[in-house]
Amino acid sequence: MITIKDLAKLAGVSYSTVSKALNGDPLIKPATRQKVLSIAEKHNYRKNIMATQLSSGKSNIIGFVLDELSNPLFSNISKKLHQELKDRGYQMILVVPTDGLEIFSQLRVDGCIFWDYMPDHREQFLKEFSNIQIPCFLLGAEESPNSPYIKIDRKEGIFKAVEHLKSFGHERIGFIGDSQDIKIRGFKEALHRTGLPFSSDSLLPAYSSWEDGYLAIRDYSFGEGSPTAFIGLNNMVTRGALRALMERGLSVPQDISLIGYDDTPDMQYAEVAITTIGPPLDELASAAAELIVALIKKEHVDYPVVIQPQLYSRHSVMRCKTAK
Repeated sequence: MITIKDLAKLAGVSYSTVSKALNGDPLIKPATRQKVLSIAEKHNYRKNIMATQLSSGKSNIIGFVLDELSNPLFSNISKKLHQELKDRGYQMILVVPTDGLEIFSQLRVDGCIFWDYMPDHREQFLKEFSNIQIPCFLLGAEESPNSPYIKIDRKEGIFKAVEHLKSFGHERIGFIGDSQDIKIRGFKEALHRTGLPFSSDSLLPAYSSWEDGYLAIRDYSFGEGSPTAFIGLNNMVTRGALRALMERGLSVPQDISLIGYDDTPDMQYAEVAITTIGPPLDELASAAAELIVALIKKEHVDYPVVIQPQLYSRHSVMRCKTAK
């Protein structure tokens, strides 16, 4: 297997120049860096992680701890975050919380990002994780007053969805999913801010899967005072709800308007292109990469970093039939 010393000989430069070029050192001339990278690619050079750690004390690896792997949202976030970190000279490894501590200890990762998907288990995991003493932060947290974090303003996102539906004449709006307290509180507050009524009957029980959204709508008893529009807890719940509405003979958006939380590529390619509200994933990944690199370099950071959800208007919302 070709070594870094072999690359130096082939490129006609020093060992240290090759090392700096491979690690994206800005002091290396672009032409030199490109020459080194071209030779490395031609000869299928792969970094020796252990050797890199021994020589520099750094692994250039960042861990991403993610507890929810079935939702397409997180595969999209992981892909974008991996690219953002790669652009900054780092590699990313994705692990679940139960394996993270051991893997990160063995690889001596330079930093770690935690997706704050299960706050009930957060404190215990972070307490155990603190033993390996590396920079880390919470991504998607509502609060973490004693450490850096990136917050997604979910309440404001839900408000934008409610406001959008109201602008189309919808005054009876329902919510599909009751497993994320912050979104439920955001929904109730949004109704209050827009002067619309809240009914407990319009909050449909569902956790977070496609099946949950499907069953919530399949088993719902529509009547004269039922919502004319729904907001789905996440992308999967919304997709399941859409299928159930169609199977019940209800047309979206002619009979029922629908907005989903989280914008993933599959939402625009659903049976009906779904209007969504959610954080821009490119912005989220870029902010996460910038923050962890700043922490690794021991730079001053202001937190929280707040990501504002955006509305992506498609074909699942139209004017309410009963609107005045």
